[in-house]
Amino acid sequence: MDFERDEKTRRVRMWLAVLMGVALVITLIAAVRDSGTRMASSTRKNVEDGCVLTQTIRYARCGHEVTRRLEADREYKGCTLEQMQQAFSEWSITSFSPSEIVMNCTMQLFCPDHLVVMPDGAGVLGVYENAYGDGYALKNQLDTPVSALPEDVREHVHLGVGFGSAQEIEAWLENFES
Repeated sequence: MDFERDEKTRRVRMWLAVLMGVALVITLIAAVRDSGTRMASSTRKNVEDGCVLTQTIRYARCGHEVTRRLEADREYKGCTLEQMQQAFSEWSITSFSPSEIVMNCTMQLFCPDHLVVMPDGAGVLGVYENAYGDGYALKNQLDTPVSALPEDVREHVHLGVGFGSAQEIEAWLENFES
C-alpha cells in the first residue's frame, strides 16, 4: 500500500511539474508577444515639434568627440523612426522618442579644434577648419604648392595634416622651406 501511495504521489508531482512548465511556456510566449507589440508601437511614434537631436560625432582623424544638441528641422515633424533612419542614414540612432533622438556617427575628419593643411584642386596648400562639424571650409590660402614639399610629405598632406594653432603650421612649413 505504501508503494501504491508513493507511486500516486510521484504521478501527482509529475503532473504538477508538467502543468507548471506549460504555464511557464504560456507566460513566456505572452511576454514575447507583448514585447514585440510594444517594439512595433514604439517604432510608430512620430517626431514632435521641437524634438531635440542629440548628436555625438567621433572624429577619426584626431580621435576627439563632440556632442551637439539641436532642434530638429520642422520638416521632420511627424516622421517615424524608420523615416528618421533613412534621413540620417550615415548616423546610428541609439534612442528614439517623439521629443528626443540620440544618434552618433564617425567622420573621417579632424574636429573643429584643429586647423587642417591640405591642397586645393590646383595643388596649392590651404588652411582649412571644420567650422560646422561635418566638413572643412577654407580659412586661409597659402602660397605653397604641394610640389614644393618632400615626396614623403606630399602623399601624407593630401589626406590633411591637423594642427592645434597657426603657429604650429608656420613652424611645420619652415621645416620645408629651409
